[in-house]
Amino acid sequence: MKIGVIGGKGKVGNYLLPMLVEEGHEVIAITRGKTDYYRSHPALRDVSEVHLARGSENFEKDVAALGCDVIVDMICFKLEDMQKLVAVLKGSIAHYVVCGSLWYHGPSDIVPVREEDCRNPSGAYGINKLMMADELHRLWKTEKFPGTIVHPGHICAPGHPIINPQGNISLSVFEDLRDGREVLLPNFGLETLHHVHASDVAGVMNAAIQKGAVSFGEDFHAASSGAVSLAGYARTVAGWYGREANLTFLPYDAFAEHVDPKAAAQTLEHISRSPAASMRKAEDILGYRPRSTYETVRECLEALNLL
Repeated sequence: MKIGVIGGKGKVGNYLLPMLVEEGHEVIAITRGKTDYYRSHPALRDVSEVHLARGSENFEKDVAALGCDVIVDMICFKLEDMQKLVAVLKGSIAHYVVCGSLWYHGPSDIVPVREEDCRNPSGAYGINKLMMADELHRLWKTEKFPGTIVHPGHICAPGHPIINPQGNISLSVFEDLRDGREVLLPNFGLETLHHVHASDVAGVMNAAIQKGAVSFGEDFHAASSGAVSLAGYARTVAGWYGREANLTFLPYDAFAEHVDPKAAAQTLEHISRSPAASMRKAEDILGYRPRSTYETVRECLEALNLL
């Protein structure tokens, strides 16, 4: 098949493109500019490159003119943008796969949360991802448009910052755990994070493409095999350094007074949602099983020379 990946040079695209090439597909990276791939892979030499920018006057028509059997859309963040692209793809596309987010759930009432549970997001990002998911459900039910949405957790890739046990991206937290220094955690450290390796997001998307019709009108989580609590995460990482975590717990407001304001805001965004997603649907329907959070985190810390 001919497969175009919008945003193909991002974290997930760097894994998805080689997967698709190795399966014998003709693959096109649809990207805004001539940036380099952050990850080298011999299969990337066989990927064609087209430069198109979402928001430009003819973006949707230019994507449709590529004549792809499958479009994977990694960088769609608003319902109206998805609707514009879907309108020109109807009748000519075999499968449209779009990237959602676990934030379409909002805070969970039951964990691990299933795709159909707790669809009560807060914030424009999560609300738009939910509207995109609902629209693809509707389009399959009413028009048989072959769409699938995949909802990643905190996407991790070697060489990139990852969410730390405080729920922000400060690398100093990992250094403090390594060196035995005090690490502050909000509340009792029981809120959760749900990481996912970029290759596992690519793996779920690739599995949906391979399975075809059973994934139409469906949404699937793409997260590690299990969420982790802040405190459990901190203790596990400290253990990798041969230390016990030196943790101090503070109510969030007090915690925020002691850390960088940007980091505190990131922490609040994550702990206010505390994602903990079930991967049962992807395993049962797509046959895909992701790696664990700690496998992912270890690989990323090693790439950052922190392990």
